[in-house]
Amino acid sequence: MRRPAALTAALCLALAAGPAHARTRRLAVLVGSSLGGDAARELRYSEADARKLGSVLVELGNVAPEDLIVLEGPSLSRARQAFAAARAQVARWRRDPADRVVLLFYFSGHSDGVALELGRDRLEFRELREWLDSSGADVRVAIVDSCRSGALLAAKGGSQGPAFQIQLGEDVASSGSAYLTSSAADELALESREVGGSLFTHHLVSALRGAGDASGDGQVTLAEAYQYAFQSTLLGSSSTFVGRQHPAYDYRLTGQGDLVLTQLLTSSGSLAFATGLERVLIVHWPERRIVAELGGGGGGGWAERRIAVPPGEYEIHAVQEGRPLEGRVRVAAGETRTVARGDLRDAPWVAGAAKGGADATVALVGAGGEWSVALGPMARLRAGASLEDPGAFAAGLDVAYRPDDGTAPVRAGLWGSARYVFRWGRLSAGAGAEAGLSLITQWRSGQLTGWAVAPGLGPAASVSWALGQRMSLQGGLSAPVLLLSSAGQPLLSPQLAVTAELRWHLQ
Repeated sequence: MRRPAALTAALCLALAAGPAHARTRRLAVLVGSSLGGDAARELRYSEADARKLGSVLVELGNVAPEDLIVLEGPSLSRARQAFAAARAQVARWRRDPADRVVLLFYFSGHSDGVALELGRDRLEFRELREWLDSSGADVRVAIVDSCRSGALLAAKGGSQGPAFQIQLGEDVASSGSAYLTSSAADELALESREVGGSLFTHHLVSALRGAGDASGDGQVTLAEAYQYAFQSTLLGSSSTFVGRQHPAYDYRLTGQGDLVLTQLLTSSGSLAFATGLERVLIVHWPERRIVAELGGGGGGGWAERRIAVPPGEYEIHAVQEGRPLEGRVRVAAGETRTVARGDLRDAPWVAGAAKGGADATVALVGAGGEWSVALGPMARLRAGASLEDPGAFAAGLDVAYRPDDGTAPVRAGLWGSARYVFRWGRLSAGAGAEAGLSLITQWRSGQLTGWAVAPGLGPAASVSWALGQRMSLQGGLSAPVLLLSSAGQPLLSPQLAVTAELRWHLQ
């Protein structure tokens, strides 16, 4: 695993422009693939990651729209066709020997540490490196956001090269290759439901939009972008159940100057945030599309920072002194809109998950009541855990009982449920089915007088309200039908159960 120096992520584009009589051409091939091998869980945000990076490259990174290739869920054959088209375009540009060419490849999806997974197809790391090396581009950059992507660096067999710099707008004499990965060779990469994308790509894009502009000069250099993406990904993953995620890089580039990746153009809009806020999340309204984050991963404090955004209306989520805030502002073309504390009001938000994985939740305690035809009203306690991605699969145990003049039916059972969950900010609601297996005992004067094993199946629904980043309150309603035996005959006993649960989210 490589430690962050000042270079990578955004080698991203190696944005360099040539002198007055020469040009630097930039070509980007971005791939988002939500499907992997047979056992791989479908990812939620891979295609959106590719589109999001493509938008910032065109808007602020001097990549022409016709020189941007975005592939969503492609086959290996389709990816190879794009590689061939890119190689042909580079060859056309190189007819002018004065022109320089920068080629960027980006991937968001599954990886097993040997190959990138395109559905059932596999693009081996070896083939990716061969294509980049034979592309004819002066500067070749690969950014891979996937689990175990750091193995790409180990397989490359290279070591970190000397520091390099390239100046935007001056002679570009740089050549070579650079590889950037979102995780180490043995690590998982993380997705976040809160930001609607993978953590690493989210923070990289945020850096390119201005969160990484530590100098405040309106330009984001390679050093600034990588430092921000690395630190924010590391901090953002440190509190998850999965564990820390360490972006890494390996490069072999030569040249002089300071590599500027994006420029915060005055033709776009921008949002300015002063010190005092610990974290800011910018959401385009009404599409609910996450545009950028400032102070990501839990890092706090910065000099006044400007985030370049397209003109439009934005929802702002922020944290100040541990208190969540939110508000809505509008930005016009060319306007710098300063967001002050008075623009924000109190509010909450939610957490992140493993890339291709799910949010783990533990119900600390569930209490309520149930009623059935055969057993009558009973008090109920339950405990369990669930995964939500975006459906909820839960399992646990419960106990129901009713003291009654020396006769006390007690039901203890294992249960499992599957629901599809819909979310609206802090509020979520789910509907599906619940199944269980119960042991029902009958007691009189402290003596066991009978018992039965009863399976059950029926519909279930729930409503949840987030109390903060880690805790929520959930109300549940289920109506299973128990299969009992009475006098040797089967008896169907409809049951109605209502439960309130306090839930703790592990990640």
